[in-house]
Amino acid sequence: MNKSIVAALAVSGLLVVWMASGVGQSAPSESNLPDPQLENKVKKNALMQVQYMPLHAQQIDRLVVVQGQVEPFRTLELKAEVDGKVTALNVEQGQRVKAGTTIVTQDLKFRQAQKQQADAQVKYRQNLLKASKKLHKQGLVSDSRLSEDKSELAKAKAALAQIEYEIANINLRAPFAGVINERLVELGDSLAPGQKVATLVDDATLKITAMVPQHQLDAIALGQNVDVELSNGESVTGQVSYISATADVDTRSYKIEVHVDNSAGHRWIGMSATLSVAVAKVAGHWVKTSVIGLNTDGQLQVKAIDKDSKVVIYPIDIIRTEADGIWISGLPSEVNLITLGQDFVIAGQQVVGQNSDKSTQS
Repeated sequence: MNKSIVAALAVSGLLVVWMASGVGQSAPSESNLPDPQLENKVKKNALMQVQYMPLHAQQIDRLVVVQGQVEPFRTLELKAEVDGKVTALNVEQGQRVKAGTTIVTQDLKFRQAQKQQADAQVKYRQNLLKASKKLHKQGLVSDSRLSEDKSELAKAKAALAQIEYEIANINLRAPFAGVINERLVELGDSLAPGQKVATLVDDATLKITAMVPQHQLDAIALGQNVDVELSNGESVTGQVSYISATADVDTRSYKIEVHVDNSAGHRWIGMSATLSVAVAKVAGHWVKTSVIGLNTDGQLQVKAIDKDSKVVIYPIDIIRTEADGIWISGLPSEVNLITLGQDFVIAGQQVVGQNSDKSTQS
């Protein structure tokens, strides 16, 4: 090996030794420095991280929500008042009719003959009484005979009035506007007094009935607006028209009725309905159900972080529920509600909070 190569190797070895010696004597590492920022960073990484949402209270309606059902405003069974044979059917089942519409027509021939006979009897009794009065003045007729003639005339007039009433009411008419929901007779049927002929339903106004628990009754008043959601998904507004004076003996709840306009003729009768009555304005916060938990006593609660980034627990009450969340009460007007990580922290625990958008609640 020539001298130049040996010299080069020697120089290289010296450089390696010098560099290794220099690295060993360089500045102390970060772990050996009293760096406050590094210490804070280590502490921060050791804390539990949560996401929170700043919330502000809003004034909302506290609701009384009960289940009910839709009923017609009124239903009437139309019954024959006078016996007779059905000679005409004037309406069909399911037909909408006006007040006074003739439902069925009955044979009048026999009643007309009876009326002629009753008219003649009244005239006859009137003439007899007239003659008796003249004879009574002359002392030829006793007081008892005069009284008897007066009584017979009264009977004849009563019989005539009865026949006239039957003629006037022999044809069954609708007492109010509505729908002929059922017709039970056919052409040629012979009707008897009291026989059911048809069912008339008044659906221009609908009546929604429900039972209200006794502890919520004081919040409901006559004329109060009620939002109604029907089982078919449609929504309407009505007014409280009736509140029972007594409670049901079994449930201890009170019956209410809500009237809803149905001039459009919707077929809602028989549907179930959810009634929501706004009873007071209260301060509340909207949250998703996932942020709500239970304490050891079974009380609903949520967790938040205070200005010092410590966990605070608030017992809450539900004001009302909606399809996508819940309105709750029991929180400060402004609060940083924990929306992610709440199941892993406890009251008073120091945490690292990250502000999140409302849409990230889970």
